[in-house]
Amino acid sequence: MPITFDTLDELKAFYRAFSLEEQKTSSRSKTGLQSEPEIIQPKKRGRKPGQTLIKQANEEKAPKKRGPKPKAPQAKRLALVKPKRDKSNTLTAKIQEAIRGYLNKKGSFTANDIYDVLSRKEPEINKQSVITSVLKQMNSTFSTVSVTERPGNGPRPVKLYNA
Repeated sequence: MPITFDTLDELKAFYRAFSLEEQKTSSRSKTGLQSEPEIIQPKKRGRKPGQTLIKQANEEKAPKKRGPKPKAPQAKRLALVKPKRDKSNTLTAKIQEAIRGYLNKKGSFTANDIYDVLSRKEPEINKQSVITSVLKQMNSTFSTVSVTERPGNGPRPVKLYNA
């Protein structure tokens, strides 16, 4: 038949008595008595009496948010600024220069005409890159230039600028 206990204290007392008797019978040669196992009390819940919510709020404030990082001194910031790279020798700059040449003459042109101008100066230039860049430039930088379309050799019409 199992042993039952009404309270936790009775169980602890039985455990202590049982373990002490077992120690006496099993280890008679030992001279030192072992101490009782320490009973760890669980933390009590809730606030202590006499403590108000205001006191708790003052003690347990959340940490303040940090502000922005301090700025570097102006002299250091100027030294760290990289000089702008020279963009006058890029493909975009060359294409814009060729387009401005046609616009100054008030002549009509296509993307192939711009490629022809650039290929005379640099024979190794990529035709597809030039044509793609001309179309992008005409849609962004030179969007005020009038556009017409005429039939081309392929499936799409050719765009004719400033007609």
